[in-house]
Amino acid sequence: MQIDPITLEIIANRFDEIQRIMKHRLFRTGYSTILRESFDGGAGLLDRQGRVIGASGMSIHTRPYAFFIAGVLAAFAEKDIAEGDVFISNDPYRGGVAHSPDMAVATPVFADGRLIAFCTSIAHKPDVGGLAPGSASPASRSIFHEGLLVPPCKLFERGQLVDGVKRILENNSRTPKLLLGDLFGQVGCTRIGAQLFQELTQREGVATILNAIEQLMDSSERQLREGLRRIPDGKVTVDSFLDGDGVVERPIRIALTVTKQGDGITFDFTGSEPQTPGPANTVVQSVEAAAITGLLSAVDHTVPNNEGVRRVVTFILPQDSVVNPTSPAPVNSYIPTSHLVFNAVMEAIGTLAPERAAAASGLGLGGMALGYAHTRAGGSHVHYEITLTATGGTARGDGCSAIMPMSNLESVQPIEIVESEFPVRITDFSMLPDSCGPGRHRGGVGVRREMELLEDAQFVSRLSQRRYGAKGLAGGMAPSVSRTVVREAGVERALPGLALLQMKAGDRVRIEQSGGGGWGDARLRDPEAVLRDVDDGIVSPESARRDYGVVAQRNVNGELVVAALERG
Repeated sequence: MQIDPITLEIIANRFDEIQRIMKHRLFRTGYSTILRESFDGGAGLLDRQGRVIGASGMSIHTRPYAFFIAGVLAAFAEKDIAEGDVFISNDPYRGGVAHSPDMAVATPVFADGRLIAFCTSIAHKPDVGGLAPGSASPASRSIFHEGLLVPPCKLFERGQLVDGVKRILENNSRTPKLLLGDLFGQVGCTRIGAQLFQELTQREGVATILNAIEQLMDSSERQLREGLRRIPDGKVTVDSFLDGDGVVERPIRIALTVTKQGDGITFDFTGSEPQTPGPANTVVQSVEAAAITGLLSAVDHTVPNNEGVRRVVTFILPQDSVVNPTSPAPVNSYIPTSHLVFNAVMEAIGTLAPERAAAASGLGLGGMALGYAHTRAGGSHVHYEITLTATGGTARGDGCSAIMPMSNLESVQPIEIVESEFPVRITDFSMLPDSCGPGRHRGGVGVRREMELLEDAQFVSRLSQRRYGAKGLAGGMAPSVSRTVVREAGVERALPGLALLQMKAGDRVRIEQSGGGGWGDARLRDPEAVLRDVDDGIVSPESARRDYGVVAQRNVNGELVVAALERG
C-alpha cells in the first residue's frame, strides 16, 4: 500500500522531530561534560529488524545503532522482549558500538501487542574502567584493557531496574555518578521516544507507519542512486597513513579503492594494514559510518541517512585488518583511523567529480583525558574532552573552523565550565595562526588549547597525525600538523599522538590542532581576504607574503593595508 505524499511527509517530519526531542532531552539531562557540553552522543529510531529509520546527533553513531540492535536481536528472541524492557551494551564486537566508552541504550516500541521499532541512544561515558582514566589508554593491547565490557543485556526488565547490572556498572568506573547519571538520561530519552512513537502509531495506524518506513528507506536509496548517476564512472585508489598505533611509531596504511559504476559504489579496503597490537583499529560499524558520511557529504548531503543509503554501498573489508579487527584487538583510538576513511572517500569522489571536491579536513582528531585520583572535592574525577579540527577549502569557499568534520560536531567545552568542575586552569584558548592550509580558498583554522594542572593528574592522549598531515587540493597547500606539548618543571617537550604520563600540579599541556587543507593556488586569493585574515590573527604577515604574495603593513593611522603584491 502506497501512502500519499502528504501523509508520508508528515510522518517523516514526525520521525525527525522524535529523534531531535530525544537528542535534546539527552543533552539537557547529561551529568558529564563530555555529554552535556561536548554533545558526544545522539539518538535514533530503528525498525523491529534493526534497520535505521533515522538518527540525530553524532552522525558516526548512525551505523553503530544498526549493529547494536543486531546484537540485541542475536541475544534475545522476540518473545523475550517486552514492554518496559531497556537494553544496554558497550561491547564493540558484540554490542555494535565504536569503543567501550560508548554506551548504547534501546527501548523497544510496541503497538497492538507486537514489537514494531526501537528507540536508541549512544553516548560517550567519561570512564568505564580499564588501564587509564577515560578508558582509552595507548597502552591497551587487548579489548579487555579498555574497561568493562557489557554484552547486550537488560538494564530494565518489564519496567523494573535490574539492580545487579547497575551495581556492576558503578563498581567498574572511576566516575560512577557521572556514568549512571548519563546512562539514566539515555534511558529517559529513549522512553520518551518510545512514547512519542506509540502516539504517532495510534494516530496513523500500524500498517501506515510500517509502510511509511519502507517508503522512506526506498526514497533515500533512489535519491542517492540519482546522485551517483551524475558522477562519472571510474576507479580511484587512495592511500592514507596513521603515525602509529601506540606500540611502534611506524606508518599504518589505510588503503581504499573506490569503484563507482552506474548508480552503485564499492569501497574496497584490500591492502590495508593487518590489525594492530595497539588501539588504532576501528570496527566495521565505524568504518561504514565514516565512509557513508563522506559519501553523503560529497554526493548529496540532503539524502536522509537511513537503511536505504546502506543498500547502495558495497563494502569489502578484509578480516583481521585495521579496518575489520577480530576480538580481542583493542579499538579505543578508532577516531583517527575512521577520520582517514572519511577523508579518503571525499578525496576519491572529488577525483571523479572535481566540481564536488574539497581539500582534506585537518587530521589529529580524537580526545584527551586528565584523571585525578584525589580531587579537592573528594574522590576521583576524569576530565575528558574531544579535540576538534577544521574542514578543507572548496571551489566555493574557505573551510569551516573548530569542527569535527565526520560528525559535524561544533562544541568545545567552555572555559568557565571546565575551570569550575575540574582542578585545571585554561591559560590559552584561541585560533592557531597559520594552521590552515593556504589556498585560493584556505582551509578552516585549527584550535590551540593550553591547560595548567592545579593538582597531580594522569594525562591520556588518544590523538594521532603528528607526522602525516592533511593534503591541499587543486594547487592548494597542506595545513600544519597537530601537536601536543607538555611543560614539566619549565621544560617543554612534544608528545606522540598516543601518550600516557603522570603530571604534577603546575605542569601544563598544550594541544595545537591542524586546520584544513587549502584549495587552489594561494597566489590567486583575493588580497583583501588575505588582509582580513592577517588582521584577524589567522594568517601571519610572514605567511601572507610567502604563501599568498601579499605584503601587509600598517599605515600612519595604524590601519592594516596591502602595501604590495609579490605574485609571480
